[in-house]
Amino acid sequence: MTQVTNPNIAEMTGKASLPRSSGELVFHDPWERRAFAMAVSLWEQGFYQWDEFRDHLIAEIAAGERAAGPDAPPEDLPSYYESWLAALEKLLAKKGLSL
Repeated sequence: MTQVTNPNIAEMTGKASLPRSSGELVFHDPWERRAFAMAVSLWEQGFYQWDEFRDHLIAEIAAGERAAGPDAPPEDLPSYYESWLAALEKLLAKKGLSL
């Protein structure tokens, strides 16, 4: 069975766009895949709108960049999925939910 990726998720652009290699999602550690799956699953169950999550993700990425400073090398920035998880945690807290 082939699962179709929702365009709201698959087509995020800019800093929120999903890390890919040859079109496939890239996960470096198992926790990243789980964090991704939790965010998608909770959205599919109607706990929040995808745009809400995306906006939190963009804010987390920007906060990491500000905290690291303008000339910080990439390795000093939070990873994409560290920002993803922080965005999910903050959104769930805002909604009165917890992981």
